[in-house]
Amino acid sequence: MGAADPRAVPGWTRTAVGGFDPWPDSSVHVEWGPEGAALAAGRGDVVVVVDMLSLSTAMSIAVGREMTCLVYSGAEIEEMGGPGQAAVLLGARSLSRERRAEPGRLSLSPASLTTAEPGQRVVFTSPDGAAAVQAASPAPALLIGGPRNATACSRLVAEYMGSTLAGRVTVVACGERWSSAAPGTLGRRPAVEDWAGAGSICSRLADFGYSLSAEARLAARLWETGRVLEDLAECLSARELRARGFAADVDLALRVDADEKVPARMQGEQTRRVFIGQTAETASAE
Repeated sequence: MGAADPRAVPGWTRTAVGGFDPWPDSSVHVEWGPEGAALAAGRGDVVVVVDMLSLSTAMSIAVGREMTCLVYSGAEIEEMGGPGQAAVLLGARSLSRERRAEPGRLSLSPASLTTAEPGQRVVFTSPDGAAAVQAASPAPALLIGGPRNATACSRLVAEYMGSTLAGRVTVVACGERWSSAAPGTLGRRPAVEDWAGAGSICSRLADFGYSLSAEARLAARLWETGRVLEDLAECLSARELRARGFAADVDLALRVDADEKVPARMQGEQTRRVFIGQTAETASAE
């Protein structure tokens, strides 16, 4: 799989601000949050959303169980009348509002999905990952990635870029909201788990011969450090989940390459929010 030059793709343009273009001439880049996702989508990049301890792990497990995942931000769900009404409108099952779901209910807790009935159609939302998905909706291809599907995700990205669907990929580390660890505090903070999760994909794309931006190289080096999994298990977000009784969710997120399918947005679907499990092989067959 050879590296693709983004400038060779029809429609590829540079957007300079005050004479300075912040986007590097590399095939693989890393950005943060919904703002980075929107900018990447506006440039025509393939976008991979990494929300490692929440949406990425939950959806990776879900598509492994042949679920169809519909992803909408919390604001969009409320515009539809709340989770129950959204489920009716979308013809899908809604997630519990709380991570700790009642028996038989599904939630953003990945552990709640490991024994769920296969083949369901489920509405997913999250404070960070779903907002990035909404922002990235104009992208030519949109995937949900992380350590659980890092190799499969990088192969699928390479398939998309090799077919000139897009000349480059931006991997979006979602970050966290301070309110999760400090109630009443506003604003979004960087999340080392999402940065490292982005690096798990960038590292494999580098192995395929794609050029990495400085941000992508730094993320890849973080992932490649010898203690990364042990350190991620002790990061703020992981400690918070364990304190709330969700140690199993942390363990599931840290199982590298446990999944062979990637949550990838269906090509040609009008809402641009329907994700199914795909591999590089299924993408090339379309």
